[in-house]
Amino acid sequence: MKFSLSFLFLYCSASVTVKAFVLKPKSSLEAPKSKSTSTRLFYDIQRDPQPNDNVWSILSNTEKWISNTLADSRTESNSNPLSRKEVSYVCETSRDPAMILANIFRKVKEARQVGESHAQDQEELIDQHGEDKHNRATLRQTQVLVIPSNEELNENFAVFDAAIGAINQARRGARDLVTDHSLEKLDEQMYGDGEDRDWVVSVNCAHLHPKYGEMTPQQELKELQEEEEKGEVDVNLKMYKRQRLLARRSPYPSIVIEVRSMAPPEYTPPPPTGPVSPRSIDEIETEMSSEGGVDRSKTDAEFVNQLEALFSKSSLDSGITHEGDFYESIGSHIETFSSVTPLMVAQNWIHMNDPLFDVTKCSFTVTEVTHVDEAFEFLFTNLGMQTSQFDNSNNPTSDETQQPPAKDAQKRQYMVLPHFLSSSATSLEKFTNQAKKIIRTLPSIRSKVDLISFHPEDIDEHKRCPVPVIVLQWNQ
Repeated sequence: MKFSLSFLFLYCSASVTVKAFVLKPKSSLEAPKSKSTSTRLFYDIQRDPQPNDNVWSILSNTEKWISNTLADSRTESNSNPLSRKEVSYVCETSRDPAMILANIFRKVKEARQVGESHAQDQEELIDQHGEDKHNRATLRQTQVLVIPSNEELNENFAVFDAAIGAINQARRGARDLVTDHSLEKLDEQMYGDGEDRDWVVSVNCAHLHPKYGEMTPQQELKELQEEEEKGEVDVNLKMYKRQRLLARRSPYPSIVIEVRSMAPPEYTPPPPTGPVSPRSIDEIETEMSSEGGVDRSKTDAEFVNQLEALFSKSSLDSGITHEGDFYESIGSHIETFSSVTPLMVAQNWIHMNDPLFDVTKCSFTVTEVTHVDEAFEFLFTNLGMQTSQFDNSNNPTSDETQQPPAKDAQKRQYMVLPHFLSSSATSLEKFTNQAKKIIRTLPSIRSKVDLISFHPEDIDEHKRCPVPVIVLQWNQ
């Protein structure tokens, strides 16, 4: 497996360099030399680790497991394609499920941005050196996000599998959403301002788990019934499925995020057609007169007279009776800007039209996101802030009886998104439903959170807010 020659330093209060992946023996101060010491990887953590978290040991165990798995699957005739990629490892130390989801979408967003930045750099190199001196290179990067701290995801494979499945389903459904970014890109293509080559940037998410493939009792019973109906069992096929499951049973719940940025294929243009000479103006006028058209000479003369009268008349000379009219006429030709922000518009409308609005228990937040992964990150980050206020189940050191929620805690949060899905109420509704499905996969918060959306084009007139808004309601 090919890796870079340097570690990624920990971006915290101090930089830490890991020199070996093998634990040091008690009888010696230095680790024994092994093959693992010659490989250098990128290591990072999501935030400051908890006091009891051994982040480096977690990343080391995951890296060694992946290395051994790939080494066992590699043969002389078939080399594993993952050995060509650069792999980095990140440890997510948060215990809150909402913050974990937010950071998953953040990693997806960062992977997409890396692919788009690579495409832009390649096109700039082509512009500088030309097509003959530079070939467009394809980018491939892989990042492993290790999630060891949440017991709900660590012990229950069904919950972790359902959450990642809902995330991938939401990402696939995002292709049908009418985002403001896609509309701007379409306008650039229509008016010729877009890029010459639209690169293909794809981000894939796969998951690993210590209990990957573990079935529920109902699933096991169903499998036994199917085997009895068939009458015979293919031992080789059963062994193959078993080995395939073991290949994805990592030491900790992990997500493998892979980004690929490649130039689109060049298609052969259609064969050119024969030259067609344009028709002269006399031929066009003769054809129109033969078809019973109007007299164009009279129309053109009238049109020219109207244009001459329009451009010869100054707007500053009309109705000037005193000095104030002069400045008023000048002001009518100057573009004015309003100081009213989308947040203020949303606040005023919600104050007048939302019966559940309570100034003591509600809060507002605004964002300028335009992409779907950014919007999911923003939504789950705000949800994580609410779970930290109301839900103590993710903090084993807290006591719900001793630390009740504050009386002034905001249970209803309005997230204003003025530049996200502002042209399609259906797209905003689909986005909200996908976020609900992701939340429903987490048993700890599935019954405590509800989402609704307001949009200027909503079919319900009571939900037609001038600005797109998603409301996050904490029910407990």
